[in-house]
Amino acid sequence: ETATVSFFVSPFDLRRVASQSLRRAMPMVPRKAGRVRSATCGLALAVAVIAAASSLLSRGGAAAFALAVPVLGDVQPMVLVGVAALGAVALILCIALLPMLVSLLRYWRALFFFWCGGRYADAGARLGLSKYSRAHIYSLASVPWLMRQPHYRTGTFQQDMLTNLRNVVMPTGIYGVPLSVFARSRLHAVFAALVVIPVAAFMGSWWRKWHGLEHSAAECFWRSLLAPTDWFQLWRLNCRLASMTALATKSKDFELEDKWTFIKTCMEKQIPVTPVMDKPVTLIAKDVLEEGGMGIHVLKNVLHGGRWILQEKLDNCEAVQQLLPPNAPLSTMRVLTGSRGALVDLAAAGFGGVATSPTKAQALATVWRAGRKGANTDHSCIMVNVPEGKTSEILGTASSSAHWYAAGWKSLGMPVSTKDGSISAHPDTGLELKGKRLPSASAAAQLCERAHDAMMPGVPLAGWDVAFCPSKNGGTEPELILLEANLSCNFFRGTVAWDAYADLLDEHFLAIDAWRRQSE
Repeated sequence: ETATVSFFVSPFDLRRVASQSLRRAMPMVPRKAGRVRSATCGLALAVAVIAAASSLLSRGGAAAFALAVPVLGDVQPMVLVGVAALGAVALILCIALLPMLVSLLRYWRALFFFWCGGRYADAGARLGLSKYSRAHIYSLASVPWLMRQPHYRTGTFQQDMLTNLRNVVMPTGIYGVPLSVFARSRLHAVFAALVVIPVAAFMGSWWRKWHGLEHSAAECFWRSLLAPTDWFQLWRLNCRLASMTALATKSKDFELEDKWTFIKTCMEKQIPVTPVMDKPVTLIAKDVLEEGGMGIHVLKNVLHGGRWILQEKLDNCEAVQQLLPPNAPLSTMRVLTGSRGALVDLAAAGFGGVATSPTKAQALATVWRAGRKGANTDHSCIMVNVPEGKTSEILGTASSSAHWYAAGWKSLGMPVSTKDGSISAHPDTGLELKGKRLPSASAAAQLCERAHDAMMPGVPLAGWDVAFCPSKNGGTEPELILLEANLSCNFFRGTVAWDAYADLLDEHFLAIDAWRRQSE
């Protein structure tokens, strides 16, 4: 026979639930089956604890909890042991997932706060968020609105997302799905914010915990949602900041994303930049085997009305070559600088106060991209952190984001996540890079700070690519040459000056929110 018992459980009913379960269950179990009696006790206690824990999670006090305890006189001991084990596992899962649930609810609450018209200035006190957290959530919540707005380098922000996310995938270790699928519509973007990001954070947090990359999955989950430090979310945050600042200020500084405009401005400001060939007027490039008019490329020089910047190939200086494998590409240093020039423009227009921090640009991160053997560019590289790049030339450890670019089945077998700084030696040579000197690294950071102030003070963040070329005058130090500036930039997994970065974000979004409210 099966006895079914139902209880109405409150937080104070634990003792009653346990005792009633035991009284009803124990007489029906043979006395000689000691193991069965023990299993039944465990089952009743586990179920009672789960019921009480469930009711504790309810703010309303008592919670209705239907409790069914099937007890058979001749039940097999292992069945009861199995049921008790399942109850224990359920309890453990509830306890383990509770901190994650709290983080998820805070994340959703912050999103809906902004979606329902909440003011950026009120988010800190209302939601208990840090400067960095509210900047991140505010910009993420702005994506559906931003997707329809014009973009400084493409038609709209949505088009820019579709373009730049088409070769970036969700690392799964099985099949890489391009993240551009979540930019197809505003509904896709909302779904990504509400569901995809939390699911990815949940899976990634446990994966990192199981592989020894995190001490706490719950802490990793919280960080991924509310204060991300991964390169991808930082990159997207920087993209949103650049786009919204360009919309608010209409600054012509954002035109420097155009490579030719950038080179001309560098030459006007006497900032060292990659040289451009005046001749030929038109360059013809042919494939050695193609025929029938195919394989021919006609490149008209930009100096003569064309669209192509013709340049001679630059080489790494001797000191840099010694750190790289043979036949490595030009390996540049990424310097990410921040400026508050846009805040002055916004304050002059009546949005936000005058910047309280120095308006001079400052380097926030420095990373050297050590190119791989046989690669054409240093996009195929390991990213070597220069942790004190403003004052030191000593290299730190390196990282790789190759698994983020493994589309389709190329993701099969690749890691879901990796630890920042997990690489200490170049994979092609085995040379230990940590502790080696990158000549003129600090000078490169200072050059980029000066260039930011001189060329584009109205751009909040800029990622500069600096080449270390052989000295023209025969000196021992390399000649530093700027290749380009990326205004929607990422940190390449380098050490970030977090306090300065958070202040920069917070001040800009505070002024941008004021602009949006007045303009809308």
